[in-house]
Amino acid sequence: MPGANPEDRNGKVLAIILAGGRGSRLHDLTDREAKPALPIGPHARLIDFTLANVVNSGIGQAMVLTQYQPDTLHRHLLDSWQAETAQPAISILDGAEYGPYEGTAAAVSCVVDEIDLIAPRHVVILAGDHLYQMDYRPFVERHIATGAEVTVGVVHVPQEQAAGLGVLEADAAHRVTSFVEKPFVAPPAPDRPGFTLASMGIYVFGWPLLRDLLKEIEGTVADLDFGKHIVPALVSCGTAFAYTLPGRQGREPLWRDLGTLDAYHGVQRQLLDGSLPLDPAWSIDYPVHHGLGDRRAIGFGSRLRNVVLLPGATIGRAVTISDAIVLADAVVPDGFDLDAELTEHGRWCVVSEGGIRVISARALQRLASRRRREAEPSSIGGFREPDRRPRRAGAVSPPSFL
Repeated sequence: MPGANPEDRNGKVLAIILAGGRGSRLHDLTDREAKPALPIGPHARLIDFTLANVVNSGIGQAMVLTQYQPDTLHRHLLDSWQAETAQPAISILDGAEYGPYEGTAAAVSCVVDEIDLIAPRHVVILAGDHLYQMDYRPFVERHIATGAEVTVGVVHVPQEQAAGLGVLEADAAHRVTSFVEKPFVAPPAPDRPGFTLASMGIYVFGWPLLRDLLKEIEGTVADLDFGKHIVPALVSCGTAFAYTLPGRQGREPLWRDLGTLDAYHGVQRQLLDGSLPLDPAWSIDYPVHHGLGDRRAIGFGSRLRNVVLLPGATIGRAVTISDAIVLADAVVPDGFDLDAELTEHGRWCVVSEGGIRVISARALQRLASRRRREAEPSSIGGFREPDRRPRRAGAVSPPSFL
């Protein structure tokens, strides 16, 4: 059930969800839809976890800013979240109409007039492509109590996993003293050896201050970004503070950046075996119940091991697949053996650092094209020999296009 409305003490709060990103490291998974629209489990999409946080935090209004491949995301929001009596009241502002959005802060700058119509006292800037559970009320309250100009949501991350994130250092009063995007070496967190404080990509601002700051900087930076430009500027002024994501019910905080194939596969497997530490009281409760549904079809005699099968995928008979993600558009033919096809025809699909293979309609088309090419007569007569040169296991490389 949603908690008490934070507006009672803090004035009107608006959640702004940035949901226009692609997530290029996910390769085929985000060719046709934005990263926030990726399926999670049999019924949810990634953005639903952020929206569930908004609902359970008692925030009554939310804006979702979309841009890259927005159709699936729009349909999902309209079908599952936009009921007449739904809370929060969600408005969708797409970059095709209001943008283009050329950076996270630039996206907010593009919709200043629409935010002014709501007239919030505070805005909570949220990323729509992370999986986590969080009550935003203490986040806003800490922001007000410290007198901060920006409060950055942070989480403890192992130092070796922080290279692709924004990391920061903070003093005993939680004031941010340094902020670096994607460092080569992440600074250690003072309270947890071996960990660093990583930005969750979420922020609290007083709206009048942020609006004035955006107008002041507008036009001076092409890709105005919170992590690259806004937050470092406020850190240098000594007005940026950190709020560390707390655990729930005595557990470690749940926060996953699903920016890689291995991370996405791992979360899906955890959901399947029940090991993802979700708080059931903080569940996704759609105002309208139109989930993805489960349209999977697996043929007789097929063997799947360590496979994430997205809703809509079709698996033929006597198929053997292991360590893979099978996309919704894939139709895997009878008798298909993934390991054998890779051994015989080389690298025709994306393979993650952890050895997870991605089977999509496009990958299967590349395989079919490679088979045809290998069967063609060579220029000196006879047939081409299949390319059986050894491939370096576990490497991430763009697929070959023939």
